[in-house]
Amino acid sequence: MFGLGQKPFLGIDIGSTSVKAALLKKHKSGYELASFGMVPLPPDTIVDGEIENPEAIVEAIKNLVKSEKLSSYKHAVFAVAGQSVIIKKITVPLMSEDDLAESIQQEAEQYIPFDIDEVNVDFQVVASEGEIPKKGQKPPAGEERQMDVLLVAAKKELIAEQSRIITESGLKPTVVDLDVFALENGAELTYGVDRGDTVALVNIGATVTNINIIERGVTAYTRDVSVGGSAVTIAIQKNMNVGFRDAESVKLGRLPDGMNKADVIRHIKTGVGQIAAELQSTFDLFHKTSESRVRRVRLSGGGAMLEGIDTLIGQELGLDCDIINPFKGLKINTRQFDQQYLDTIAPMAVVAVGLATRTLDDK
Repeated sequence: MFGLGQKPFLGIDIGSTSVKAALLKKHKSGYELASFGMVPLPPDTIVDGEIENPEAIVEAIKNLVKSEKLSSYKHAVFAVAGQSVIIKKITVPLMSEDDLAESIQQEAEQYIPFDIDEVNVDFQVVASEGEIPKKGQKPPAGEERQMDVLLVAAKKELIAEQSRIITESGLKPTVVDLDVFALENGAELTYGVDRGDTVALVNIGATVTNINIIERGVTAYTRDVSVGGSAVTIAIQKNMNVGFRDAESVKLGRLPDGMNKADVIRHIKTGVGQIAAELQSTFDLFHKTSESRVRRVRLSGGGAMLEGIDTLIGQELGLDCDIINPFKGLKINTRQFDQQYLDTIAPMAVVAVGLATRTLDDK
């Protein structure tokens, strides 16, 4: 899949609190984990999705490449997300992908709230009424067939900024992905593709949560919401009169003497309730455009490291909820990796692992 003699790509996931790097090797039977590592970022490196300290990210990537002995792998895949990214499913007349590629800029202008010259546009055909015509072919005359297309646009400025960071780290930015699609690829390693269900993949970061609703195996609706794991930290901080760092420690179960666990749980539920409310709002928006209903939620990201969060969100939403472990779908050399450690940090690895599955010629 990586091509004859082509080295696999490094998946570089730049989060608000850490940078993760994943490397996979493709075999006939699937993928093997070749490397995974992560390093924390200084506070306020990324604030509300905006990169404030690019030099810190460059240094973190360099440290990862050095510590994981990845210097011979130069090609990197990274992902973008946030308000500068638009993903929309549109319906267009049935045509060849070549014809669509020529007309997609014009189509995109109808749906994108940015100047078309400020964005990079791509697409993926996800469904069609009949066979998609080949290059040079036209649909049969008189037939008005249609196809569903996933339209993606990202501001050139956003892509350029992260490309510079990757380049200054000594790597070559080779493929640009979206967080929600990397999330989908990482989840598929664990669960495969279920074409009979509608599932919400939820990546809970510190301040932003990425949501990708998969309907019959295909992305149907995506949304980024401005709430994340820090909502839990802030709820503890405000209600228990502790500093932010102490609240983070309490959130992870490290209680100082005299602190009541029952009170902590109550405040954790308050923060998790804010995340669940945004998820429910997103599902309600999706349900207005689809006959399908979200039946299952799968969590990832640093926010999913909170003990019991799958149970709490499942209860709030009245849905089955579990946590994604992308390593379950990989061959793991237990002489090289500590399986217990991988299982512990698995939710934080989903996007990086998903990025590492990418190749130069896939979509």
